Amino acid sequence: MAMIRISSVLRALTCLAAIGSQGVLNLPAQANVASHATVPCQPLVSAIKPLKVGFKWTEGPAWDPSSKRWIFSDLMGETEYGITPAGVLTTLRRPAGYPNGHALLPDGSFVVAQHDRTLGKVNADGSGYQVIAKSYQGRRLNSPNDVTVASNGDVYFTDPIFGIDGFGPVKASPELPFRGVYRYSKGALSLISDKLEEPNGIALNPTGTMLYVSQTSNNTIYKIDISSYNGSPLPATPLFTFKQIPQGHPSSRASDGLRVDSKGNIWATGPGGIGVFRPDGSNICSIPFGDHVANLAPGGSDGRSVLVTSDRKSTRLN
Repeated sequence: MAMIRISSVLRALTCLAAIGSQGVLNLPAQANVASHATVPCQPLVSAIKPLKVGFKWTEGPAWDPSSKRWIFSDLMGETEYGITPAGVLTTLRRPAGYPNGHALLPDGSFVVAQHDRTLGKVNADGSGYQVIAKSYQGRRLNSPNDVTVASNGDVYFTDPIFGIDGFGPVKASPELPFRGVYRYSKGALSLISDKLEEPNGIALNPTGTMLYVSQTSNNTIYKIDISSYNGSPLPATPLFTFKQIPQGHPSSRASDGLRVDSKGNIWATGPGGIGVFRPDGSNICSIPFGDHVANLAPGGSDGRSVLVTSDRKSTRLN
């Protein structure tokens, strides 16, 4: 997903910090347990407004600066939508191949990861969808899930099995022996990591040298140093495990989409809502939600709004 470049939104979100911590999860080696911090803050958030409800499963938002709206998915509704900060909803593409994550490309179009086992490219108005990748070394991809784009146009995406395990058009056995993290560059796929059990959300740090990947099975965020990537798979190192946010929706498997802001802080979805974390994995603040938060994306004409996709609805923070 695209990088958050608005530190003002980060300051605003601290107003909603949850106080205290509970529900420690089992950790992989060397991961931090991220306590949810008590953060004093000024009342910078003016509103938390549900925009639309009644979808099947919202996902994958990204801001479209040309249309001044977000593009997002109703994954299980097989539909791609546009929505303005005022909540004006436009159907862009249906049926849409169980779309999930979106990210803006340098030419103004979007790359979209789809649970029909394809990675594709689509115009901002939903037209012109074309598959750009569907296999690796002659075997079909599992279920492209979330995506981020580097400043040079390289695309990074996760490929778990959600789409062939009930959250896609048809159940199927995987053809690949792993659930990968990939780079798509100049028309070719290369494998970044083959060691994660359930890679889900993905984002780049501000310098484009570090990938962060969430793993749903253990609510852990991993880091992958891609600064010296030469085509061979890289190790994924656990950075922190997301603890249950008090007063938020309880879940043992909830790490999903994530973003990185211009200061390098990680905005991650997880058990109970949204947490903001420093690059060392320590928690800055947490925002409890009453349902599963799938993803988030900054936007708005002044860059001070955030679209949150959660369960059957879309919500604007500003």
